[in-house]
Amino acid sequence: MWLRLGGALLITFLVLACLEYFGVSAMLGGRAADDVQHDVESRLRELFWLAIFALVMTMSVVAALRRRTAQLRGALTTSQLRRRNVA
Repeated sequence: MWLRLGGALLITFLVLACLEYFGVSAMLGGRAADDVQHDVESRLRELFWLAIFALVMTMSVVAALRRRTAQLRGALTTSQLRRRNVA
């Protein structure tokens, strides 16, 4: 689970670094009034992909927590059974 989360974060940072390296952020900086519609569309597109990324990350964390919860419950019931047998 942590490997998947780390991989997704690493890929995100690599894409951002590539965009910065190739100067895409500099091109997106100052815009004319004619490009306002394009700006709105590109921002919506960015928000869409951010929402998709956040959803995937959230589902990964929820799935990992569900697995860990089951393991924790199993560990607690096992330790409780040992206490009853010892006493």
